[in-house]
Amino acid sequence: MKCPNCQSENSDTAKFCKKCGSALEVKTIDHESMINSMSGAKQSGDNNTKIIIIALAVIAVVLAGAFIYMYSSGNSADSSGSSNALADKNTTQVDDKQDDASVKASEPEKKAKSSMKIRGGSFSTGSADADKTYAEINVGTEHAGEDVIVQIWYSRDGNTLNHGNMVPASVHSDGYLYISSADAYKYYPDYATINLYDSNSNLLDTQSVSLSPKSGTQYF
Repeated sequence: MKCPNCQSENSDTAKFCKKCGSALEVKTIDHESMINSMSGAKQSGDNNTKIIIIALAVIAVVLAGAFIYMYSSGNSADSSGSSNALADKNTTQVDDKQDDASVKASEPEKKAKSSMKIRGGSFSTGSADADKTYAEINVGTEHAGEDVIVQIWYSRDGNTLNHGNMVPASVHSDGYLYISSADAYKYYPDYATINLYDSNSNLLDTQSVSLSPKSGTQYF
């Protein structure tokens, strides 16, 4: 410190000038200023801490909001996707049912096959006993094209004239079966028994017909 009298340099703790002996001014510490300064620094530090805490809180709130938004959006998308998928599935099922109904409606109605029966017909013989015998058997036009098996027994005076062969045949478009005897007979038949089978040899119908032992056509 400088002496105010002679301007000589002295130590900061000296009370009197070492050169001229004048009293030196002792510096006092302004405790109040120091306290205020320290208080201000502390307050500034506290304020900075508060600002940091508030900033962190704001960031946390923003992140939480963003997470909630993304989670909600994802659930909404999944829910919407599930709903759409379910709706599409239901629509597809309805469409399939409608398509099935349309197909069934467009298909021609199939008539149930009725059991084939002998409805009538005729037998024809030639002018001589040795001619073959021909049978025309009516089973109905609804059976046209169906395959059957026909067996006809011919007899005269109680004696059989043939062996009753099983003859495969198809119903003609007019609903008739046309069957000729395998062999010519020595006598005109006076009796015929018709057995009608399906293609699996199941008996469908049978009919016996009395005939006049003569040539020509006889109806039954």
